[in-house]
Amino acid sequence: MTRKLENTLYVTNEEAYLRKRQDIILVFIDDEEVLRVPGLHLGGIVLLGRAGISYQALDWCARNDVTVTRLDRNGRFIGNWIGPVSGNVKLRVDQYKKLDKEEQVLGLSIDFLKGKIFNCRSNLLRSARDIDDVEKEELLRKNSSQLQKLINLLDGGESLEEIRGFEGRAAKVYFSSFNAMILDKSSSFEFTGRKKRPPRDNVNAMLSYLYVLLCHDCRSGLEGVGLDPQVGYLHAIRPGKPALALDLMEELRPILVERSVITLINREQVKEKDFNKKPGGAIEMTEECRKTIIKHYQQKKLEEVYHPVLEKKVPYGLIPHIQARFLARAIRGDIDYYPAFLYQ
Repeated sequence: MTRKLENTLYVTNEEAYLRKRQDIILVFIDDEEVLRVPGLHLGGIVLLGRAGISYQALDWCARNDVTVTRLDRNGRFIGNWIGPVSGNVKLRVDQYKKLDKEEQVLGLSIDFLKGKIFNCRSNLLRSARDIDDVEKEELLRKNSSQLQKLINLLDGGESLEEIRGFEGRAAKVYFSSFNAMILDKSSSFEFTGRKKRPPRDNVNAMLSYLYVLLCHDCRSGLEGVGLDPQVGYLHAIRPGKPALALDLMEELRPILVERSVITLINREQVKEKDFNKKPGGAIEMTEECRKTIIKHYQQKKLEEVYHPVLEKKVPYGLIPHIQARFLARAIRGDIDYYPAFLYQ
């Protein structure tokens, strides 16, 4: 069920250029070698902004199942370079056929959302246990109860539109609690709601950046088992949109992204000086801030957490790959439902 925990090389310096020598990836800045990474240890490469890579290195990555992802300097996804599609073609046929089975599409979508709302609720309860403020603790516990009620309503959902409505209500309750989980008393990290394109406050900038990194990991997990990350069930299918990766992300966002943002702020690992407001109001993170976030994210992926289905501890970084395998089994019909990862 599990696989070796693969590492991702994040290249945040826009002056960096990657080359290949035998089975080693070399990173150069101003023609000076600053890093070498054995290919055996690589699962993916993420290039930010103008950072470059030679065609020899790209070809090596394609042949060795190392996905190369390019983001713009603000962390927005641009594209992927991947090798030949792997996995059983019959699995992808089953994946596409499921789109015509409304009941099964609805069932999978409910499974994704149950995991998401459950883990949002776990986030609120974790903060409620840790916080030293009676009023905020009461708010977090009250809103966690509302999320539990919405989880209970999901099973009665009769259409995608209806369960998406439950998701919207859950998101409103959850994000209205976000400020209560942040200990910073200044206005630097005040959260007034989810704003995506572009992010207009520091918290949204961090969330958007980490969502892109998590999406990369979910795409890799799905491609690793042979599923098509573009064809999803909960999220609408559109050209260039990794709908199934977004489906898989739902249950992982609260624990790998939102909890990371809360931790980084509360531990004062990010500060007001790490963010710049551009003309028009968009927020841009400094290079040092991006490095801090990536370092935390990579360390988080190495930490172990109890997996209730496997009944053992696994690294956070393996969860997208493990869940992709469970999803493949559900699509093939080997199991009756998709068991979302529930953080307890």
